[in-house]
Amino acid sequence: GPAPAGPTASTPPPAAPAPQQSAPAPVAQQPVQPVPSAAAPVGGPDPRTLWPNILEAVKNKRRFTWILLSQNAQVTGFDGTTLTLGFVNAGARDNFASSGSEDVLKAALAEQLGVSWKVDAVVDASGGGGTPAPPAPGGYGGGGGYGTGGGGGVGGAGYGGG
Repeated sequence: GPAPAGPTASTPPPAAPAPQQSAPAPVAQQPVQPVPSAAAPVGGPDPRTLWPNILEAVKNKRRFTWILLSQNAQVTGFDGTTLTLGFVNAGARDNFASSGSEDVLKAALAEQLGVSWKVDAVVDASGGGGTPAPPAPGGYGGGGGYGTGGGGGVGGAGYGGG
């Protein structure tokens, strides 16, 4: 009688889940993502050192804003509540202001750093490349000549420019 019960008990099918447990192991080595929330309370996050992270978050939200910021802007000041961005020329600054990109940046800041800073967009020609604002912004690379497409910037630069 007890013999049939033996094999069934000693051959449990749950051999299948075992291989799956080896899969999540690599995930444990994944804390590449910075955890700003842990370090933030001390002195608060510094947007100058975190700018690459902020840009990355912006890129995930809206490519146009990322191109605009990465090509034409840099952090020129920060007082703890207001982030000052210097744009290479007034055109880029106006583009940032009128395209809703400021909201995208603020959302990225909230997401990355858990902060709600004010954003002050200014023209800071000095931070550009030392060169004065180029006469043809289309060819500057920020417009849409960048290749990965600045939402309509390509058409705008190519069309009206010629």
